[in-house]
Amino acid sequence: MSIWFFIMLIVACALVLGPISMLRPNPAQKRKEQLRLYASKKGLRFSMRRLPALKTDTDQPMATPVYYLPPQSKTLEVPEWILMRTRYTHEGNFYLEWDWQSAVRPKGATCDLLKTYLPRLPESVSAISHGGLGVCVFWSENEGVETLDLLIEMLSELNQVESTLAD
Repeated sequence: MSIWFFIMLIVACALVLGPISMLRPNPAQKRKEQLRLYASKKGLRFSMRRLPALKTDTDQPMATPVYYLPPQSKTLEVPEWILMRTRYTHEGNFYLEWDWQSAVRPKGATCDLLKTYLPRLPESVSAISHGGLGVCVFWSENEGVETLDLLIEMLSELNQVESTLAD
C-alpha cells in the first residue's frame, strides 16, 4: 500500500471528526446547562432578555440570562418595575448602586425585602424586576449553585410578597 493512502485516510478522518468534536459543549457551557437544569427542578424558568439601557449607556445592552418565577395568579395587567445595578453609587439611588429604571415602584414590603438581599448579591446580578413574566433576576451565571440557591430564595420571597400585595 502506498503512503498516500494512509495520508488520505487520516485527512478524511480529520474532516469528519473535526466538526463533530467542535459541536460538543465546552466546560463553561456544560456548567451553565447544569445551573439551568437545577433551576428548572426548583421551579424557575429561564430565558434571554435585553435590559433597558441605563441613562449613561450609549449602546444597546446585550441579551442577558434571566431566571424567573412565573406569577402565582394570572393577572392581565401587572405594572412592571425594574431595579438595575448602575456603575456608580449615588445618594439618589434606591440602594447604593441600585436604582429604578421605570416609573413604577413596588410597595414598601417589597422594598424592605430587596434591601435585605441587595448587599448579598454578587456583581454578576445586574437587575431584578417584576411584571408580566413574574419575578425576574438578570444574572450572568458567573457563580455556582450557592449563588443560584440565594437567587431562588430571593425570588420565592419576592414572589410571595408581591402576590400578597396584589390580593
